[in-house]
Amino acid sequence: MELMTADDIAGTSMQRPELAEAYREMTVPAGPAWVEEHLRRLQAAGIQPHFQLSSIPQLETVERLIRRGVYTGPLNLTWVGIGGGFDGPNPYNIMNFVQRVPDGACLTLETLMRSVLPVNAMAIAMGLHPRCGNEDTIWGRKGEKMTSVAQVEQLVRVAGELGREVATGKEARDIYRIGQTYADADETLAQLGYAPNRRPGQVGFTQHA
Repeated sequence: MELMTADDIAGTSMQRPELAEAYREMTVPAGPAWVEEHLRRLQAAGIQPHFQLSSIPQLETVERLIRRGVYTGPLNLTWVGIGGGFDGPNPYNIMNFVQRVPDGACLTLETLMRSVLPVNAMAIAMGLHPRCGNEDTIWGRKGEKMTSVAQVEQLVRVAGELGREVATGKEARDIYRIGQTYADADETLAQLGYAPNRRPGQVGFTQHA
């Protein structure tokens, strides 16, 4: 809410002061026990989680969950640059986060309102993945509203101009590695490109066997 302007919310339900205040004061009850229990349930049901992260500290938390074996499997991430305790849609924030994501992960960029198209164009240009739709923005050019379908069509045009092919449904499943599982923390770290866990008494550089 702290990033939204009067123009952003004009003509929407966010103009209602009580609704805007409810969103401004919103908190997410997701402490460590909650996260670990949900990861356990998702994996037991064969459901692959998608981690939506606010910043590098949360990425480090996910890495620790993997190192402890709480989560084992492909790593699909969304960087959520929406302010209000999350990173803001600043290119420096984006690049710092991108640099910290392991090569074996799949990364999507997300932001809100008029930052959506510029950030998505950056994501496409860098070979990452964009996210769009009415949950993130309703705006195109100044004063023009866009449907979710129109936003998807716009990103297809941008991808074409940048020489980035749009994935088919099967290719998207392959990129996300839907249905794949890893046996343990060691295999997950190796598949993602993280350094292995240090063994008791081990000194010097670590490497996967």
